[in-house]
Amino acid sequence: MIVHVLSLIVITFVYAMLVLLVIRFSDVEKMEAFKTLLLAFVFGFAAAIVAASIESLIAFLGVAVTSIFMVIIVAPIAEEYAKLYMSTSRYFIEEMDEPEDALIYAACVALGFAFIENVLYIVTFSLELSYVQLVDLTIQRMFLCIPIHIAATSIGITVYIYLREIYDYNHIEALVLAVASAAPLHAAYNLMAITGSLTMASIIVILSIVAITFAWLMLRSMKPTYKLPLPHHKNLY
Repeated sequence: MIVHVLSLIVITFVYAMLVLLVIRFSDVEKMEAFKTLLLAFVFGFAAAIVAASIESLIAFLGVAVTSIFMVIIVAPIAEEYAKLYMSTSRYFIEEMDEPEDALIYAACVALGFAFIENVLYIVTFSLELSYVQLVDLTIQRMFLCIPIHIAATSIGITVYIYLREIYDYNHIEALVLAVASAAPLHAAYNLMAITGSLTMASIIVILSIVAITFAWLMLRSMKPTYKLPLPHHKNLY
């Protein structure tokens, strides 16, 4: 069984790396360094730890009275906050010399988050499911959960950059509104997932791809007035 679990983890990793390459090559004008994108991918692991810590703390304090509340409210907010917090760290902000670069780095962070989350699911359910069921779970999470994570965080980072650039919001203000913008899509997918509606979940994924495209176009439209360098803006830490 260990071999089966490891093989699924390897497949998930290979798929994640392919998605990472797609993200990199989507930046057709000026591709980011692969090692920097890989670092953003690893930052996604840290985001997963932050999100898990927040969720555990809320559960410990007894704020989340039901599992539904955790899945629909707490998890989307905690996870999107963690991913966006990592995406807007000074290290990555300094690399965003084009507005659409924000989408590239945020997508890589979200990809890393989704990858490590998928690995945890594979390991956790390896003792409960048959191998065929585990393969099915792995495939579903690869093709459904990863796009959702990327799409939700893409929406959030687009709102963040837009508010920072157009309205001169400070980091905290923009981050709060970015999380508020990203969490609903995440929550909608979680709701469809727990109800077992694969069709609705697939529709949400398709809409998510549309959302990513819209976010990309919106950020590109800001390019003529994009102020550089972003790290030198006031109130940014």
